[in-house]
Amino acid sequence: MNDAINTEKKKRWVVKVGTSVLTDSAQSRVTRERVETTADNIAALRKLGKEVILVTSGAIGIGMGVLELKTRPKELAQLQAAAATGQGKLMQWYTSRMEEKHSLHAAQVLLTRGDMEDGQRSANVKATLETLLKAGIVPVINENDTVSTEEIRYGDNDLLSAQVAVLVKADILVLLTDVDHLRGPQGPLSLIREITPEMEGAARGTDKESSTGGARTKFEAAKSAMKANIVMAVKNGRAAEIDWENTDNGTWFIP
Repeated sequence: MNDAINTEKKKRWVVKVGTSVLTDSAQSRVTRERVETTADNIAALRKLGKEVILVTSGAIGIGMGVLELKTRPKELAQLQAAAATGQGKLMQWYTSRMEEKHSLHAAQVLLTRGDMEDGQRSANVKATLETLLKAGIVPVINENDTVSTEEIRYGDNDLLSAQVAVLVKADILVLLTDVDHLRGPQGPLSLIREITPEMEGAARGTDKESSTGGARTKFEAAKSAMKANIVMAVKNGRAAEIDWENTDNGTWFIP
């Protein structure tokens, strides 16, 4: 195993969970069962002795179900309404599962791009996250879609998670999605030390109705992580039990 991806030595993890991981394939909706499975996997990572910050999507997906929307809203006000409707349920599902099954506490942290780009505000965010980690609490981060305007939105948690990882000087960033690997021009990618224009050219966004992002934003996140000397992995997060320390699956970006 390459020492750069020796996960046993990586103590501070930022894990991003995409909407596709939290969506039930039969219902095409974010479900409590999928959220609870993710909470179980985060608890398992904690039991390995890791500090974990969870960046989660899913609020808009839950809100879409409550509001009976079949496709992701395009108007900002509708997106914000769906996010406001779904965020409370999302946190309730995470916190109740972590507390009742794993005796873990979670804390909601809602961020905007402005919070991360303003010097004083980002310092406050960092201090809060450090305090939570020191107390053994799992920070659960999402973009504050209910107040973000179109001009200052991340719009995708791949990018937000990379900025969080840089801010807290994480050892590793893991993006959980519903595929086993990212794909390049010649097929699946396993180990990447340099992101080429050909790789980025082969990347595409998502066509899922409740999701944003796709491979394109994952390459953008990887560039930020690698620049900050942070290992990044893209792994399939739909398994009942994620093998966190297995470096033989997924796509790994090595700075």
